[in-house]
Amino acid sequence: MADAPVAAPSGSKKKMIVLLVVGVLSLVGISVGVTMLLTGGKSEPASTAKSKDAEAEDAEAPADADAEEEAAPEEAAAEGEAKEGEEKASAYVSLDPPFIVNFLDEKKRTKFLKAEISLMAKSPKVQAAIKENLPAVRNALVMLFSRQVFEQLMTPDGKEKLRTDALAEVRAVMTKVAGAKVGKGIGDLFFSSLVMQ
Repeated sequence: MADAPVAAPSGSKKKMIVLLVVGVLSLVGISVGVTMLLTGGKSEPASTAKSKDAEAEDAEAPADADAEEEAAPEEAAAEGEAKEGEEKASAYVSLDPPFIVNFLDEKKRTKFLKAEISLMAKSPKVQAAIKENLPAVRNALVMLFSRQVFEQLMTPDGKEKLRTDALAEVRAVMTKVAGAKVGKGIGDLFFSSLVMQ
């Protein structure tokens, strides 16, 4: 019977060690989770990543000077392609605030139209031109929307015709005020919402 009390403490020591290990792992997991939450789950900054990449390249750098010279033109070409890709990237320009205009139905009753519109610009230059000439663009669209007939806009074909007419109107205005290249740089026009009452 003397052996029984000795066995109990060693079993409880094992349990204590297991509980401590589980507790420590839990605390580590919680601290990692809280850190991720507070930093937004972002990885290391790009500058830090670049410096680590540069260090790794230095460690693996070839001893042959000719190999280094061959790598430099390839990197320069890749950087040039990346810059061209950024310039050609399309972006959307929202024409805020939403358009609210009144127009008539076939019985000459007043109706209202609310439209939220975005334009797809093919380059930053076109985006800037749209923003600079926003009053002229908005005026042309308000005039176009106020000429509509309610019954025609109730069909999907009528809404699509309005969208294509609005795109043509915006391109015409931008060509007139900013040049043909900017007018052609407007890729498309989209309704974020179109409400009639």
